[in-house]
Amino acid sequence: MLDFVGDMLRELGVSDVATANNGVNGAKVFDLAVSKPEVVLCDLNMPGADGFEFMEALAERKYAGGVILISGMDERTLNSASLMARFHRLQVLATITKPVDKGALSEALSKLR
Repeated sequence: MLDFVGDMLRELGVSDVATANNGVNGAKVFDLAVSKPEVVLCDLNMPGADGFEFMEALAERKYAGGVILISGMDERTLNSASLMARFHRLQVLATITKPVDKGALSEALSKLR
């Protein structure tokens, strides 16, 4: 999934793509980035620290970029995740269900301020 979405982002013109396989590694990659990303894609179901925990880590770091939530879970879970992200003052651009559709991803990226 990481490679698939990463390739899709590159096809959509995103030149700098960093990936992590769970929330703990995601926070590490975020912390090591010289310039913080304009957008973060967050899968809700990850091993170790899940997407909810990763969003809390982003909020602790006062992340001001866009967040795109991705999940194979039901719409209710995606809605709960979106509400939680907004509670933490994260800018949710979109919620996308798996399998990720290139058109939906492109539309979400276009909402980036």
